[in-house]
Amino acid sequence: FGIVYIIFLSDTKIHSKLDFERLSPTIPVVAEIPFIEEDSRIIIKNDRSVLAESFRILRTNINYLIPIKKEGECPVIYTSSSIKGEGKTFVSLNLALTFASMDKKVLLVGSDLRNPQLHKYLKLDKNRTRLSNYLYDANTNWKDLINDKVFNNDYLSIIFAGSVPPNPAELLSNGRFEELLNILKKEYDYIIVDTAPTILVTDTLLISQLADITVYVTR
Repeated sequence: FGIVYIIFLSDTKIHSKLDFERLSPTIPVVAEIPFIEEDSRIIIKNDRSVLAESFRILRTNINYLIPIKKEGECPVIYTSSSIKGEGKTFVSLNLALTFASMDKKVLLVGSDLRNPQLHKYLKLDKNRTRLSNYLYDANTNWKDLINDKVFNNDYLSIIFAGSVPPNPAELLSNGRFEELLNILKKEYDYIIVDTAPTILVTDTLLISQLADITVYVTR
């Protein structure tokens, strides 16, 4: 009995959503995403897989939780996690694709300036004119950041994080990121921001007030 008690006492891993509901009863669990071992885990149009259905559930629950906006106002959805490797970029991209499947104009913004991952899904070079350039260079036009028709989807656009700067926290808090979001809200129906892990760095906390809702990913 003592050995079993110690094993359970030292177990700090998350096994199911019951662990969340017990520890954080006031925070809703909006979806459970299954683990897929396939190399390609990108949802395609009219996808009827278990993975696609789980993201449709996530989309529906997020729409229910988003604060009521005035007509023409675009909701900003953050995705974050505690540490890297929990799947927040994977969730961000597939969530964006799921919203785009409703023929809504969706913009996915990679704001993890320290460890950008979005470019890997499209096999692009990260050292291009992207978000980090806009944040430190006032002469950069926001239209130059946009990558349209991602995955041949007419409704999905992406802004990649870009090259890793030496001062990401200072760049995100200089006011240019908020300015950019205010411009983009007029152009899109949904903005999804793939942010940095919250325990490792302070970047996400510096811009957290700009989100209408934050989806916290835990694996």
